[in-house]
Amino acid sequence: MKTIMNRRGAEMPRNSRPILSGPLRLCVSAFFLSAVSLFANDTANSPADELKTFKVEAPLKVELVAAEPQVESPCAMAFDDQGRIYVAENRGYPHTDEPPQGRIVMLESTHHDGHYDKSTVFADGLTYPNGVMPWKGGLIVTSAPDVYFLKDTKGTGHADEKKVLLTGFDYAKSTQLRVNCPTLRPDGWIYFAAGLVGGTITSPEHPEKPAVKMTGDLRWNPQTGDIETLDGRSQYGISFDALGRRFICMNRLPVQHVVIESRWLRRNPHLSFAETVQDCNERTVKTGLRGGGDGVRVWPISHNITTADSHAGSFTAACSVRIWPGGALAMMYDGCAFSCEPTGNLVHVDRLVPHGATFIGEPLLDKREVFASSDDWCRPVFLTRGPDGALYICDMYRKIIEHPDYLPAEIRKHSDFDAGKTLGRIWRITSADASGRKAKAPVASPEQSLEREDVDKVPIDQLLAGAKNPSARVRFRAALGLGSSQDPRAVAALTHVALAEADDKWTRAAVLSGVGGREREFAAELFKEAKEEPGVSDLMEGLGMLFGRAALAEKRDALAKESLPLNDKTPAVLRIAFLAGVADGANAHIGDNASPSLSAAIADSAKLAQQHDAAIESRERAIGLLKHADWQTAGPALLAVIMSKEPTELRTAAIRAAASFDGTDVTNALLSAKHWAAIAPMERETTLAALLAKPAHIPRVLDAIESGALPKNALSAVQRTALSKSKDAAVRDRVTKLLGAAADGDRMKAYEAEKVVLTLTPNPKHGGEIFKNICSTCHRLNQEGHQVGPDLLDIRSQPKESILLHIVVPDYEIAPGFAASNVELKDGSLRLGIVISDTAESVTLREPLAVEENILRSNITSITASEHSLMPPGLEAAMSKQDMADLLSFLKGEN
Repeated sequence: MKTIMNRRGAEMPRNSRPILSGPLRLCVSAFFLSAVSLFANDTANSPADELKTFKVEAPLKVELVAAEPQVESPCAMAFDDQGRIYVAENRGYPHTDEPPQGRIVMLESTHHDGHYDKSTVFADGLTYPNGVMPWKGGLIVTSAPDVYFLKDTKGTGHADEKKVLLTGFDYAKSTQLRVNCPTLRPDGWIYFAAGLVGGTITSPEHPEKPAVKMTGDLRWNPQTGDIETLDGRSQYGISFDALGRRFICMNRLPVQHVVIESRWLRRNPHLSFAETVQDCNERTVKTGLRGGGDGVRVWPISHNITTADSHAGSFTAACSVRIWPGGALAMMYDGCAFSCEPTGNLVHVDRLVPHGATFIGEPLLDKREVFASSDDWCRPVFLTRGPDGALYICDMYRKIIEHPDYLPAEIRKHSDFDAGKTLGRIWRITSADASGRKAKAPVASPEQSLEREDVDKVPIDQLLAGAKNPSARVRFRAALGLGSSQDPRAVAALTHVALAEADDKWTRAAVLSGVGGREREFAAELFKEAKEEPGVSDLMEGLGMLFGRAALAEKRDALAKESLPLNDKTPAVLRIAFLAGVADGANAHIGDNASPSLSAAIADSAKLAQQHDAAIESRERAIGLLKHADWQTAGPALLAVIMSKEPTELRTAAIRAAASFDGTDVTNALLSAKHWAAIAPMERETTLAALLAKPAHIPRVLDAIESGALPKNALSAVQRTALSKSKDAAVRDRVTKLLGAAADGDRMKAYEAEKVVLTLTPNPKHGGEIFKNICSTCHRLNQEGHQVGPDLLDIRSQPKESILLHIVVPDYEIAPGFAASNVELKDGSLRLGIVISDTAESVTLREPLAVEENILRSNITSITASEHSLMPPGLEAAMSKQDMADLLSFLKGEN
């Protein structure tokens, strides 16, 4: 046992270890894959000097609670009932090849003045402890692969009892993505944030309980031994508000709300909606990236500058979300969400504004942060509320806080990951005008009673009253309960909720999940009341999908007149939305034998698709219905949109709808010389991607290249590689003869041969054109291109030789999370991309051009993980040696 004493006010020792200096200086997230950042000060500040760098919102004040040598690399903390602080020290971070150095220290204030001057090692020899929670006179500690219970039974200050409560958490990967933050709830369950890895979890004390595969956050009942995986996956941090609603965070998202549990969605097997988590913050930092790539604004005062092109000026390492229950801060902070941003050396705060079934996170302060430091080593990574009501911050004071796995090999060689590992501070924030304030318990209300986990057990009269409550959140919760009720009044109440909250996707999902088996009854009520109002078309389309999928499962005609509860008084736009959903759900074809009402809907869709003053969303649904009709009916309208000056998203929808038809006239129309010459490069890429997804079009695309109607370079390197590996031998042979063999071979020999480009005088401006033409399909640099592969801005820190290696030998090093997958669909079409979401119901694939596609598992034949990078080999063959020299110069940022 080791005890360190220090007098109050004594000067803390400065770190005497050498610190990296020079141009290659990096820092990122405390515990997550994030952006690399460059910073200014090369030496650590003393705690007293660091305190001078803080800027906080008046009338807040910051005080030092503890610092080195009492505490080192603090990443989590908790108070016991005696006011002692237990701190998880991640001292071995980020290395995985060294003996365990993690430990738990117990801090005490010997003078009872709020300054913790005594430190005792409570437990050591741990791998990477990152969560502590007092429990039954001891501590629960997360330290993958285990969750431990540690207890001092002899009063020595050192844990002499150590047992494993849970085990099986993944620890083979990055040290910063592991299970963390144990949190006890009033329901008796202990909740854990998942990190970004999984595991198969068991309890040694309950071997009779089945192992649980961890797919998200987790909870454990210590009384029964039950283990349950939860919806939502927090990278680091978990918090609950006064009503028990769970909030989590991701590196770019400081506040996420777990809105609905998937068990409610699963009660209707035909519902494809699989979302459970709301990103609360508005993404005001526009990156131009698809799929939610925009960022949440922060206002740092340090010198740190992110080197991830798409992360500049925004959150890149959000962690430790904390819903403030009230206490020693001003009342304005009550109910707000605090979160750390260690890359920006700050703590951010958002007010949570009710919005439908969830919340919007709005910055509480205008263009400033509640806590910010100009010290580039300041790393706020964990927040908690102390027994005095103050906000406490763990400052894992380090120069570089990032796992080497997420940095290029060349940068790793010059990075001192140990700089500052013996340092660390804990700070306390209080408000001068909040003395003695205590958190208020929530007042009993309908909202509180319907927030219970088993809302389906709430009495029917209370649920019916909740359906008419003015609170959108209460109506949402009532809908969840009503969906499980067989009371005859439930359908009318669900209809009322659906129309009142039609523009809220969460409420739509809650309602549609609960109408299984009574879709016709619900539809009859809905069609009588529905009007053209925000969200109603979405509701209609979703209901149509249920009808279509139910018909498909029951092997009946989804579009038969007797199957459709159509009402002639319902606006045409809403009928089209419903029928588009039915046709999509059943994958149905609408032919010449369609009913008069269905034929009329197709005719209305053809008109609506071309109606310039109609809403884009309505026109897209009309296009969606047309793709189920005959080409003779749908073709003219689709081609009219494609050939028009309509918005890009509308033309894209029309291109994909047209390409879904197999006919030769479709291929000819989309690849005609006149049309091809008139469209922009991005639209050409969209067209080819849509055509190549259908096997029937592939030979015709190759015909066009063979005849010279399309240039050989019209196909991207990714597309050429995919075609050269087609299951169709005839396609493979044609591609080989027409475009040459795939450039696998000995890539290292190709790399050695290509090194001659390093001796050429480059033209970086021309290199930018090469990047745009060849690389921007999957990479982004200087706000140009699509983010499918890794962000490239930090590549400028690498030598040209290293960059060349990764271009010529793309499989040399595949960044985590960027491995490619091949997805074969039941209709014979193929998709190639990166799986970014994988649930029991669907898979979301990010394809070249950053196109994201959600594919139902019921439509998938197979998913094959590729051993190769999505970036194809042989890119050097598509350019001259001078082109390659120019590209390298552009990537390096040379002028």
